[in-house]
Amino acid sequence: MHPGELLSIGEFAALTRLTVKALRHYDEQGLLTPVRVDPFSSYRYYAPDQVRRATLIGTMRRMDAPLAVVREVLDLADGPEQAAEAFSAWWAAQERHHEQRRDIGRYLTRYLRSQGAAMNIRTRAVPERTLAVMSRELYQPELEPFIMEAFSTLFDHAVAHPGLRDLDTTVEQPTYVIYHGSVTPDSSALVEACVVVSPDARPAEGISIRLEPAHEEAYASLTRDQVVFPDILDAYDAVATWVMAHGAAHDDLPPREVYIADVMRADAEDLVCDVVFPFVPR
Repeated sequence: MHPGELLSIGEFAALTRLTVKALRHYDEQGLLTPVRVDPFSSYRYYAPDQVRRATLIGTMRRMDAPLAVVREVLDLADGPEQAAEAFSAWWAAQERHHEQRRDIGRYLTRYLRSQGAAMNIRTRAVPERTLAVMSRELYQPELEPFIMEAFSTLFDHAVAHPGLRDLDTTVEQPTYVIYHGSVTPDSSALVEACVVVSPDARPAEGISIRLEPAHEEAYASLTRDQVVFPDILDAYDAVATWVMAHGAAHDDLPPREVYIADVMRADAEDLVCDVVFPFVPR
């Protein structure tokens, strides 16, 4: 290829709607390397067949696609169909993320306007219970996989040890998810998945046994449709507000979600979960 057939960086920038600064950056990142760099002037020259790649890079970056994703779509795919599939997979994940952000935005708007959903707060006395517990320090993206894995392990353990507990989740034998702090993408906290078991239960690999003392708790009951994040935050806010008005949060017993039915089998309007704050009445 003769130099006259190449495009200067200025021409290439105009054709691709990218700035010279952006082209230099993509070169430094190994995403779009000029076919020739003049050894004396350091001028960069590009081939016409690089226009398509440059346009794709620029468009994906306008969508805030990370450079690593851009590289995967352009370099790791075997052809146009594979490249499209790689991009579609990333974009589907982004849409799920955007949908959750919209939901959180609606929750924050309600919160700022003090317009949280009305909740019926009730109280109950909970007897001493023996819990089988799996715990892990988690960030938010790790939360759902851990909960699914932990409950699967705990119920498999119950199947292997008849008499440990019933295999259905009920009001009498609920399952818990206990949060020892706020779990966000930037902040981790200890999370425990627990099931009520018989008093003679013994520890197993990855499963500890804990005796939880009798206590009072305030709670709001939610349907399967209400238990999704971030709608469930309305219940946390309502119960916390009630506890502040009627007593004090229990120092040794963190807030928890107490599941009283199988969420996967429940209908949309079935009550499946109580958002619970153990508390000391005033």
